[in-house]
Amino acid sequence: MIHIPSLIDDAKCFETVRLLRWPEGVSCPHCDSFDITKQGRDDTQPERQRYLCQTCERRFDDLTDTIFAGHHQPLRVWILCLYFMGLNLSNHQIAQELDLNKDDVQQMTGQLRQGIVRKKPAPT
Repeated sequence: MIHIPSLIDDAKCFETVRLLRWPEGVSCPHCDSFDITKQGRDDTQPERQRYLCQTCERRFDDLTDTIFAGHHQPLRVWILCLYFMGLNLSNHQIAQELDLNKDDVQQMTGQLRQGIVRKKPAPT
């Protein structure tokens, strides 16, 4: 049996988040400044870049102020969950594919849906 989460590369997931979040280059989520310096990598997730804003002097990382921040599931699991949602799989099917508890998947899909609705542009 193929373990799907092992097929997804953590580095690619973080790179994709960076490209989608900051297409013009990294900016501070607190003050929108582009005067940023890299501050190493996260201890538990080496693909996760840390930053320091030179303007407001606040620290942040790739996931700060995103729906992916502050959760125990790795980013690749969130990305796979979002992918399976796009395939219209049920929460039960997603839980089976990712070998997760169905209640965890229910919470994840709910947060992803809320994040998508918040990001949706207003109609013109």
